[in-house]
Amino acid sequence: MASVVSICNKALTLLGSSRIRALTDDSEEARLCNTFYEGVRDAVLQSHPWNCASVRATLARLTDAPAWGFEFAYQLPADCLRVLRMQDYRTRFKVEGNRLLTNENTAKILYIRRMEDPSLLPPLLADLIAIRLAHDIAPRLAKSESKRQEMEQLFEQRAREARSADAQEGSADVLIADEWLIDRAIGPTNPYGLDIDY
Repeated sequence: MASVVSICNKALTLLGSSRIRALTDDSEEARLCNTFYEGVRDAVLQSHPWNCASVRATLARLTDAPAWGFEFAYQLPADCLRVLRMQDYRTRFKVEGNRLLTNENTAKILYIRRMEDPSLLPPLLADLIAIRLAHDIAPRLAKSESKRQEMEQLFEQRAREARSADAQEGSADVLIADEWLIDRAIGPTNPYGLDIDY
Protein backbone atom coordinates (compact mmCIF):
# COMPACT_ATOMS: atom_id res chain seq x y z
CA MET A 1 0.00 0.00 0.00
CA ALA A 2 1.56 3.27 -1.13
CA SER A 3 2.07 6.35 1.02
CA VAL A 4 3.38 9.78 0.11
CA VAL A 5 6.67 8.99 1.85
CA SER A 6 7.03 5.60 0.13
CA ILE A 7 6.44 7.19 -3.29
CA CYS A 8 8.96 9.92 -2.51
CA ASN A 9 11.50 7.37 -1.26
CA LYS A 10 11.15 5.37 -4.48
CA ALA A 11 11.90 8.58 -6.42
CA LEU A 12 14.92 9.30 -4.22
CA THR A 13 16.19 5.73 -4.57
CA LEU A 14 16.00 6.01 -8.35
CA LEU A 15 18.28 9.04 -8.07
CA GLY A 16 20.67 7.36 -5.62
CA SER A 17 19.74 9.85 -2.89
CA SER A 18 19.09 9.46 0.82
CA ARG A 19 15.63 8.36 1.91
CA ILE A 20 13.37 10.45 4.13
CA ARG A 21 11.15 9.69 7.14
CA ALA A 22 8.67 12.52 6.48
CA LEU A 23 8.15 15.47 4.15
CA THR A 24 8.97 17.71 7.12
CA ASP A 25 12.50 16.32 7.54
CA ASP A 26 15.26 18.92 7.63
CA SER A 27 16.90 17.82 4.38
CA GLU A 28 17.08 18.92 0.77
CA GLU A 29 15.45 15.63 -0.27
CA ALA A 30 12.41 16.22 1.93
CA ARG A 31 12.08 19.86 0.90
CA LEU A 32 12.13 18.97 -2.80
CA CYS A 33 9.64 16.14 -2.37
CA ASN A 34 7.37 18.40 -0.33
CA THR A 35 7.54 21.09 -3.02
CA PHE A 36 7.03 18.85 -6.05
CA TYR A 37 4.94 15.86 -4.97
CA GLU A 38 1.40 17.26 -5.26
CA GLY A 39 2.01 18.93 -8.61
CA VAL A 40 3.60 15.79 -10.04
CA ARG A 41 0.78 13.59 -8.73
CA ASP A 42 -1.88 15.83 -10.28
CA ALA A 43 -0.03 16.05 -13.60
CA VAL A 44 0.27 12.27 -13.89
CA LEU A 45 -3.40 11.79 -12.99
CA GLN A 46 -4.46 14.45 -15.50
CA SER A 47 -2.38 12.90 -18.29
CA HIS A 48 -4.58 9.82 -18.84
CA PRO A 49 -8.18 8.74 -18.15
CA TRP A 50 -7.17 6.39 -15.31
CA ASN A 51 -10.02 4.17 -14.16
CA CYS A 52 -9.10 4.55 -10.49
CA ALA A 53 -9.38 8.34 -10.72
CA SER A 54 -12.53 8.47 -12.86
CA VAL A 55 -15.71 9.76 -11.24
CA ARG A 56 -19.24 10.33 -12.56
CA ALA A 57 -21.10 13.37 -11.27
CA THR A 58 -24.17 15.49 -11.85
CA LEU A 59 -23.20 19.17 -11.72
CA ALA A 60 -25.04 22.03 -10.06
CA ARG A 61 -26.16 24.74 -12.46
CA LEU A 62 -24.92 28.26 -11.70
CA THR A 63 -27.25 31.24 -11.76
CA ASP A 64 -24.88 33.32 -13.90
CA ALA A 65 -25.22 32.24 -17.52
CA PRO A 66 -22.28 32.66 -19.91
CA ALA A 67 -22.22 36.03 -21.70
CA TRP A 68 -22.29 34.29 -25.08
CA GLY A 69 -21.71 30.97 -26.84
CA PHE A 70 -23.52 28.70 -24.38
CA GLU A 71 -26.80 28.81 -22.48
CA PHE A 72 -25.76 27.38 -19.13
CA ALA A 73 -22.81 27.23 -16.73
CA TYR A 74 -22.21 24.48 -14.18
CA GLN A 75 -19.88 24.28 -11.18
CA LEU A 76 -17.14 21.70 -11.52
CA PRO A 77 -16.23 19.61 -8.44
CA ALA A 78 -13.38 20.99 -6.34
CA ASP A 79 -11.30 17.85 -6.98
CA CYS A 80 -11.75 17.92 -10.78
CA LEU A 81 -8.47 17.76 -12.69
CA ARG A 82 -9.89 17.04 -16.14
CA VAL A 83 -13.34 16.58 -17.66
CA LEU A 84 -13.29 13.50 -19.88
CA ARG A 85 -16.76 13.77 -21.37
CA MET A 86 -20.41 14.40 -20.73
CA GLN A 87 -22.94 11.58 -20.50
CA ASP A 88 -23.89 11.99 -24.16
CA TYR A 89 -20.71 11.79 -26.26
CA ARG A 90 -22.22 14.19 -28.79
CA THR A 91 -22.85 17.01 -26.31
CA ARG A 92 -20.93 20.22 -27.02
CA PHE A 93 -19.25 21.70 -23.94
CA LYS A 94 -16.25 23.74 -22.84
CA VAL A 95 -14.39 23.99 -19.54
CA GLU A 96 -13.50 27.54 -18.50
CA GLY A 97 -11.83 27.89 -15.12
CA ASN A 98 -13.86 25.90 -12.59
CA ARG A 99 -17.02 25.97 -14.72
CA LEU A 100 -18.40 23.78 -17.46
CA LEU A 101 -20.37 25.54 -20.20
CA THR A 102 -22.96 23.78 -22.33
CA ASN A 103 -26.38 24.18 -23.91
CA GLU A 104 -27.78 21.19 -22.01
CA ASN A 105 -30.20 21.86 -19.16
CA THR A 106 -28.53 19.10 -17.09
CA ALA A 107 -24.83 18.27 -16.92
CA LYS A 108 -23.65 14.77 -16.11
CA ILE A 109 -19.92 14.30 -16.55
CA LEU A 110 -17.12 11.77 -16.27
CA TYR A 111 -14.02 13.42 -14.84
CA ILE A 112 -10.56 12.73 -13.41
CA ARG A 113 -10.36 13.56 -9.72
CA ARG A 114 -7.43 14.56 -7.55
CA MET A 115 -6.48 11.51 -5.49
CA GLU A 116 -5.08 12.76 -2.20
CA ASP A 117 -5.05 9.32 -0.55
CA PRO A 118 -2.05 7.47 -2.06
CA SER A 119 -3.23 4.15 -0.62
CA LEU A 120 -5.93 4.14 -3.34
CA LEU A 121 -3.37 4.29 -6.16
CA PRO A 122 -2.74 1.05 -8.08
CA PRO A 123 0.92 -0.02 -7.78
CA LEU A 124 1.75 0.77 -11.43
CA LEU A 125 0.36 4.29 -11.08
CA ALA A 126 2.14 4.90 -7.76
CA ASP A 127 5.41 3.83 -9.44
CA LEU A 128 4.72 6.15 -12.36
CA ILE A 129 4.26 9.11 -10.00
CA ALA A 130 7.55 8.21 -8.28
CA ILE A 131 9.40 8.09 -11.59
CA ARG A 132 7.95 11.44 -12.69
CA LEU A 133 8.91 12.91 -9.31
CA ALA A 134 12.47 11.63 -9.76
CA HIS A 135 12.53 13.22 -13.22
CA ASP A 136 11.38 16.60 -11.92
CA ILE A 137 13.72 16.82 -8.92
CA ALA A 138 16.77 15.29 -10.66
CA PRO A 139 18.22 18.63 -11.90
CA ARG A 140 18.13 20.07 -8.37
CA LEU A 141 19.05 16.98 -6.37
CA ALA A 142 21.23 14.81 -8.61
CA LYS A 143 22.39 17.83 -10.61
CA SER A 144 22.59 15.51 -13.57
CA GLU A 145 21.01 16.01 -16.97
CA SER A 146 21.76 12.40 -17.90
CA LYS A 147 19.84 11.20 -14.82
CA ARG A 148 16.88 13.38 -15.79
CA GLN A 149 16.94 11.92 -19.31
CA GLU A 150 17.16 8.41 -17.87
CA MET A 151 14.06 9.09 -15.76
CA GLU A 152 12.26 10.52 -18.79
CA GLN A 153 12.88 7.33 -20.77
CA LEU A 154 11.86 5.16 -17.82
CA PHE A 155 8.68 7.21 -17.39
CA GLU A 156 7.67 6.72 -21.04
CA GLN A 157 8.28 2.97 -20.79
CA ARG A 158 6.37 2.54 -17.53
CA ALA A 159 3.57 4.85 -18.71
CA ARG A 160 2.89 2.52 -21.62
CA GLU A 161 2.71 -0.44 -19.24
CA ALA A 162 0.44 1.35 -16.77
CA ARG A 163 -1.90 2.66 -19.48
CA SER A 164 -2.12 -0.77 -21.11
CA ALA A 165 -3.04 -2.39 -17.79
CA ASP A 166 -5.56 0.37 -17.09
CA ALA A 167 -7.18 -0.08 -20.51
CA GLN A 168 -7.88 -3.75 -19.75
CA GLU A 169 -10.08 -2.93 -16.76
CA GLY A 170 -13.49 -2.80 -18.42
CA SER A 171 -15.17 -3.24 -21.76
CA ALA A 172 -14.49 -0.93 -24.68
CA ASP A 173 -16.71 2.10 -25.19
CA VAL A 174 -19.26 1.70 -27.97
CA LEU A 175 -18.57 3.79 -31.05
CA ILE A 176 -21.38 6.27 -31.68
CA ALA A 177 -21.87 7.56 -35.19
CA ASP A 178 -24.71 8.81 -37.33
CA GLU A 179 -25.96 7.06 -40.46
CA TRP A 180 -24.26 9.54 -42.81
CA LEU A 181 -20.84 8.81 -41.30
CA ILE A 182 -21.45 5.07 -41.43
CA ASP A 183 -22.54 5.17 -45.08
CA ARG A 184 -19.55 7.33 -45.99
CA ALA A 185 -17.06 5.08 -44.17
CA ILE A 186 -18.25 1.57 -44.98
CA GLY A 187 -21.43 1.81 -47.03
CA PRO A 188 -25.00 1.20 -45.95
CA THR A 189 -24.64 -2.57 -45.49
CA ASN A 190 -21.99 -2.48 -42.68
CA PRO A 191 -20.02 -5.33 -44.32
CA TYR A 192 -17.38 -5.52 -41.56
CA GLY A 193 -19.83 -6.10 -38.73
CA LEU A 194 -18.56 -3.25 -36.55
CA ASP A 195 -20.15 -2.75 -33.14
CA ILE A 196 -21.80 0.59 -33.87
CA ASP A 197 -24.59 2.17 -31.82
CA TYR A 198 -26.81 4.53 -33.82
